[in-house]
Amino acid sequence: MLTCEPVTVITTDNQTDKDVNSIFLTTSQLAAYMTAIQNNTEQNIFIIDCGLPLRHTERRIQNSFLLNVNDKISRKRLATRGIKNFLANTQLDRLNQNEIVILYDDTIRPTLSCANSTIPMQLSSSMKCVYDQIKLYDTNKIIYILQSSFDEFYQHYPSLCYISTSTDEDQPPSPLSSLLTIKPLDIESYQMSEIIPGLYLGNSHDAENINLLKQNNIQTIINISTSIPCYFENEKCFDYQQLPCHDSSSQNILQYFETTFEYMDGKLSSNKNILVHCQGGVSRSPSFIIGYLMKYHSKTFDEAHQLVKSKRNIVNPNLNFLGQLIQYQQILNSA
Repeated sequence: MLTCEPVTVITTDNQTDKDVNSIFLTTSQLAAYMTAIQNNTEQNIFIIDCGLPLRHTERRIQNSFLLNVNDKISRKRLATRGIKNFLANTQLDRLNQNEIVILYDDTIRPTLSCANSTIPMQLSSSMKCVYDQIKLYDTNKIIYILQSSFDEFYQHYPSLCYISTSTDEDQPPSPLSSLLTIKPLDIESYQMSEIIPGLYLGNSHDAENINLLKQNNIQTIINISTSIPCYFENEKCFDYQQLPCHDSSSQNILQYFETTFEYMDGKLSSNKNILVHCQGGVSRSPSFIIGYLMKYHSKTFDEAHQLVKSKRNIVNPNLNFLGQLIQYQQILNSA
């Protein structure tokens, strides 16, 4: 195993065992480690970006992948399902094959100086969630944590980073960029989004906000969940349809497509506004709206996904749903 000189981490008898195999790295130490890996074909590296999705799309450390748990709902989903059921198969294989994991995000962490400090206390909420789940999955994993923000690493080592061709590769971000970065919006406070005229995508909070529903002239609510109530069903304010779907890797949503899309199109054709919602308006409900656009607006999966994403940038269907939508496109093409 390759070694490098880590930042000293003070441990005590009271510190938990899971922190012993965790080390903070400076930018130069991480760069040296990556360079050594590149020069040794027998070694591999597993790097997880716990930072902002938009920044990851534009700039990231080479060979890293985004594990986006920047909101409470995603962190709860990861904690409930565990890292094994959260990662794609290829990512899980890489995790299993590597003894060392490196985490980074957009946060600058102060140097540990207190003897009773523990590593999780130094981490952002998203990184702490990923850190905890990796340790629960395999206590023997050695976790290196970049002490600086990604922007600082990029300023010093742009050659070790991937830069999107849509950005200016010759100009590293300003040192002030980390101070100007907008904090990720909490999904729970993200209000409903109008995807096409009359068709709204939202979350459970939108579904119980009677003033918001009336303000947008919602007349039909499609509730895609197993546990969220149809809040105003007894008051006969809205037409309800509930689809008992979990946000999971085994849920079959394809079985509901045809009847649901026909129902949606009938309502929209009658000028009745629809709210389609799940818990967060991120995975389940967007998948149904994407499928509807494919069926009744003759859009390809890519076109429909891009449209929904442009109207609500937190949309992120799970891999299982994406696979079923691609399968649905094949069904539509063969019809």
